[in-house]
Amino acid sequence: MISTLWTGIAGLSSQQTALDNESNNIANVNTVGYKSSRVSFADLMYQDSIGKGSKVTTAEKQFTQGSLNITGSSYDMALNGDGFFVVSNKSSTGTSENYYTRAGNFRMGENGTLQDSNGNEVQGWALSAIDPETDVTSTNNNLTSFTDVFTEIAGNQIVQFSDRVETYAAKTTDYSATAVGDASELSGSGVKSQATKISDIESLITNYSSALSDYALDPEALSTPSIAQSTMIDLLPVSTTTQLSSEGNQIYVYINGNKITQNYVDSSASTEQKAALDASGVTTDLDGIGGTSTEEYNILVSRIATYQALADKISNITGLNAYTVKTTTLAGVDTYTASTDYADVLDGKIKIDSIIPGKAFTIGDLSEVNGSTEQDGTKTTVSENVVGTGESAVTSAMEALRDAVAGNQLDAYMPDDIFSDDTGAVTPIGTGDIISFSINGNVASVTAAAGDTEIELMDSLIAQINLNGDLNLLVEAQNINGNLVIKSKTAGEEFTGILKFTDASTLPAATEYTKDRNIDVSGNTGAGAEFMEIVSTVKQSNATLSSLQLKMDSLGLTDSSFGEFSVDDTGLITMKQDGMDYVIGQVAIAQFNNNIGLDAKYLLKINVIISSKAS
Repeated sequence: MISTLWTGIAGLSSQQTALDNESNNIANVNTVGYKSSRVSFADLMYQDSIGKGSKVTTAEKQFTQGSLNITGSSYDMALNGDGFFVVSNKSSTGTSENYYTRAGNFRMGENGTLQDSNGNEVQGWALSAIDPETDVTSTNNNLTSFTDVFTEIAGNQIVQFSDRVETYAAKTTDYSATAVGDASELSGSGVKSQATKISDIESLITNYSSALSDYALDPEALSTPSIAQSTMIDLLPVSTTTQLSSEGNQIYVYINGNKITQNYVDSSASTEQKAALDASGVTTDLDGIGGTSTEEYNILVSRIATYQALADKISNITGLNAYTVKTTTLAGVDTYTASTDYADVLDGKIKIDSIIPGKAFTIGDLSEVNGSTEQDGTKTTVSENVVGTGESAVTSAMEALRDAVAGNQLDAYMPDDIFSDDTGAVTPIGTGDIISFSINGNVASVTAAAGDTEIELMDSLIAQINLNGDLNLLVEAQNINGNLVIKSKTAGEEFTGILKFTDASTLPAATEYTKDRNIDVSGNTGAGAEFMEIVSTVKQSNATLSSLQLKMDSLGLTDSSFGEFSVDDTGLITMKQDGMDYVIGQVAIAQFNNNIGLDAKYLLKINVIISSKAS
């Protein structure tokens, strides 16, 4: 009788446990990530073939897929299939312990990390620390992350590699507001209008975005740089003479199927221009009867103006830059360098460069026209257009865009700006007069000898600046149409140059004058805006799990904290801010060989597989 009672009690006890389990399942029906338990029974030992009741062998968790609900919280996640989120209860002392959960009701903690409802930090592959030296390209050394002055999107692409995810993000300041057309005094040296500078940048943005898109399609492709096309046109090939001599004459060239025509620019030679022509070594006696008439001087300066005007027209075709050149032949190889020297311009050669690497242009017929007479010119390919691939193609496109956005500082001084006193009165050059140029104490200077002219003294200073080992790292000096022009070597870098003129003729001692650059002629070869590209990386291979920071300023991407959070089905976390997408981390998923063997209190941490993919 007693044995029978104990057998019944054993059964009642087992059923009570089963009821407790079902009660717990019901109580947690709304608990996020909860997995119901199922009680398994076993009969007790037998005596004379009669069992002695039942017992509970285990209460197993049922890891079946639960339902997915829309919560309205952007930070919430759900796992579809096997796996667990990894969370860490990091303490202020630096200790931590990992736990594994199916509950994806997450939030942003006060410190900016992604956390669960208990304040444990979600673990994953975090954004690598951004190195301003290698990951940031900025035209302003004081800025290494995006600020609110960067209002224009220049490019944005997420690139998925086999072992990492990279985000390319590029922005500019308002280049439309800062772009200014180049001064006419610099004609023939690649001058552009404000509108052309803006359209150049827009074309370069399109080119950069296209290179990024191609890179994302095949990030493991061979990396080769893009090369910009360069072609020299010669309106006066060997053994020919110019036809330009009067109104009604013209020169033209076909570019990309469009005829670019420049009519004869009828000009009158000034006294300074006549002197410069005499000093240039060109033949000024056009009719060969001896001496040079005013009309002959006028024809020569008109030809110069016509060739330079054609170069300017070509420069104002979106994506092109054109300038008159000097030809130098070494070992049978011709090289062409920018020059507005009268003799070089009258040689009739114009070099045309594409400012968009990898984008070709075509040159068709070119000719000088005088009435019914046409004299054909020739063209020479200086460098072939090359379409690059992979990362190097992206870099080529980015650098061209950066240079057009930021441009090079251009300080110009006209002769009367240099050789004058503080009242602006021009001072004739005399023996012992000195002109000098310096940056940060690095000085180049020349002293006038007897008979030196303004242009000769200025050209000597240009040579000294370009030979100075310190100055030539920062700037390049040029004579453009008789003006001293000093240009920064690197796009976006500014310099403060000090030009001085010392008049040795003043008594009782020589007088030194500090000269200001000519505001009307000075400017910038580009738009004078700021450019920045940031390449950020989330490493997925051989990377240590860590907490996932969500604040954009803490990550070094922008100066503002918050963005629009989203996560895809692989666990990649993207933050959108001001129209730009940044991958800032990836949630890790832990998988166990035996989920049923997990203890709800002590969650086993053996035989764990951490996966970078979540289905």
